[in-house]
Amino acid sequence: MGSSSVAAAAKLEVRPIAGSLGAEVVGLDPAVVSAVADELIEALNEHLVLFMPGLDPTAEGLRDIAATFGPLEVHPYLDKVDPEIPEVIVLDTSTTPKADVWHTDFTCSDHPPVAALLHMVESPPWGGDTMWINCYEVYHSLSAAMRQFLEGLTCLHEDTRNGGAPAAEHPVVRVHPGTGRKSLYVNKQFSRRIPQLSRPESQNLLSFLFRWEEQVKFSCRWRWNVGDVVLWDERVTLHSVVDDTSERRVLRRSTVLGDDPTPPDDAKILPRHRTPKTASSGFYGIGGYEF
Repeated sequence: MGSSSVAAAAKLEVRPIAGSLGAEVVGLDPAVVSAVADELIEALNEHLVLFMPGLDPTAEGLRDIAATFGPLEVHPYLDKVDPEIPEVIVLDTSTTPKADVWHTDFTCSDHPPVAALLHMVESPPWGGDTMWINCYEVYHSLSAAMRQFLEGLTCLHEDTRNGGAPAAEHPVVRVHPGTGRKSLYVNKQFSRRIPQLSRPESQNLLSFLFRWEEQVKFSCRWRWNVGDVVLWDERVTLHSVVDDTSERRVLRRSTVLGDDPTPPDDAKILPRHRTPKTASSGFYGIGGYEF
């Protein structure tokens, strides 16, 4: 690392903003992000969400920052900022639905995102905050018996907005490849069914887990200003916009790919459940889930 890079790293200051997760990064120059990538990854592993007030990169700059963390997504249908920069999309509340359900992005993919960055371009005068949840703490707050049970389960994730495709199966409890820590890995937007359980068991367990993980004590909240950039770890967090304003909200987003959710090494995945042919269809139900 050169002398200018050392100086840039020395100026990097990380200030926690909440008890559960989230930290503000002070003194970061977008031109030298690649020089402090290791420090940012270390901070991200500790705080899960990093807020960079007023960083205000260009679309190309946002792409380059994201690219320091891995290969980038080219979204198949959302609007691009520039055809020459297809890795950066626009999220505009005048044309794009608000993501006001707690979720982890695109877990219906076999290889869901590793991390994501958002850049606020046009912010409402009030409202439109974003919140994140620490899924490490969610998992470790459960009883030992429940944690052990969950480690033997998988979950089917589907995009029901698109007829159930794509779809993927992931462990209910996953291990972060960088920290080795366990976290809960289900979310209300995409997690649909636990195949090791009967339909009513799966439905009730997922309903419980969704309510449990959405407790405010596991969260942090960011009040946006124009120019702010937020980087978060998709593998161990949930996020949701607070839909409390009708004012326009425009962000740019870049997404880092390359995740392969894996269960704990000692996990023993339970066999899949087979509903008896004589079971009451009225109780076990047919079709999709409603929570």
